[in-house]
Amino acid sequence: MSDYGWGLTSLGFRRPIYTELLDALEYKARELFGSTVNLSVRSPLGLFLRIFAWMLNILFSILEDVYNSRFVDTAVGASLLNLGRAIGLRILPAQKATGYLKVTGPEGTVIPEGWLAETAAGVQFFAVEDTTIGGDGTALVPVRCTETGPDGNVPEGTVTTITNPGAVAGITSVTNEKAFTGGRERETDEEFRDRYYASVDKAGGVNADAIRGALLQDVPGILEAKVFENDTDEVDEFGLPPHSIEAVAYGGLDSDIANVIYAKLGAGIQTFGEVNVPVMTGSGNTKNIRFNRPQAVQVYVRIDNLVTDGAFPMNGRDLIKAAVVAYIGSQEDGGVGVGETLYHQQLPAVLYTVPGVLDFDIFIGTDPDDLKQENIEVTSRSKVVTSERQVSFGE
Repeated sequence: MSDYGWGLTSLGFRRPIYTELLDALEYKARELFGSTVNLSVRSPLGLFLRIFAWMLNILFSILEDVYNSRFVDTAVGASLLNLGRAIGLRILPAQKATGYLKVTGPEGTVIPEGWLAETAAGVQFFAVEDTTIGGDGTALVPVRCTETGPDGNVPEGTVTTITNPGAVAGITSVTNEKAFTGGRERETDEEFRDRYYASVDKAGGVNADAIRGALLQDVPGILEAKVFENDTDEVDEFGLPPHSIEAVAYGGLDSDIANVIYAKLGAGIQTFGEVNVPVMTGSGNTKNIRFNRPQAVQVYVRIDNLVTDGAFPMNGRDLIKAAVVAYIGSQEDGGVGVGETLYHQQLPAVLYTVPGVLDFDIFIGTDPDDLKQENIEVTSRSKVVTSERQVSFGE
């Protein structure tokens, strides 16, 4: 078959289509039986060649799948996961949203592991560890949703009901001061490929890439991570002390992030950031692990002169808002990455995903009173976010 350029070639694997296979079989048949042999669709030989070409087409398709299973870009399903295991990377299962609840009550009251609170819609969250209310009468309790999936990514201020009020006496109120994040369905092949390439040096090492790879793989609910380092003897332009690293983590619990950083941190290297989490070392000492959360840059969007046709659905404007938020990202979901520019010219393609959209003018900005048709640049430690209430329609 190599004479026809099929199968494994210098350019990779090439699978012939059915008509190519049939043409080759008919050519060989005429060579063997003479040019006058009857190869029509109703002749016995013609029928046989067509059946054989169909079977060969299936065989080449299987061979192509086997070939593609060896490469991350083309492997799917179990084959892709096996490639990930070779570097210590495993698929992320469906995950539960995580966050913190501010609980108010008498000083010294212990909020036990498993204590429940919920939203008005009945989405429940449980405490992942025992937490004691401090002298100010409040405690930040790390919690996780009882169910996997994105339904647990609830907005701030929505977890306000104690599921079992009699379980802990004296609690007067509960709320989530920030939105919960990390709830998701099982990782798709496309997401796994992205994380595969992001997990540089995951199989070993203690450099910045290894720490980032470990955060992306081992922290439940994490959406993105970046790790910066200063290997000089001077404080750098971003305020990093000499010989230190700064992890910027989007999503996940503080304690999970700190434990992963400590596990990958080189001896004698400082950590830098506003979030400080004590971690117990194997020698019984306590080490403070610091890191940062990305600074949220609020983006406002206005769509003017919207022109649609009959294919535009009744809820078309709501669909446009949802598409814009999904692309830019919110406090709960990904979108444009940490430190990445929001390009104005990328947004029209997002709106055209809604059926019936013909024309419009779109303006963006960080000030709702000063929207422009310009890109929005952020620092390496910041991320653009928006919400449906920040997307509006003009005349």
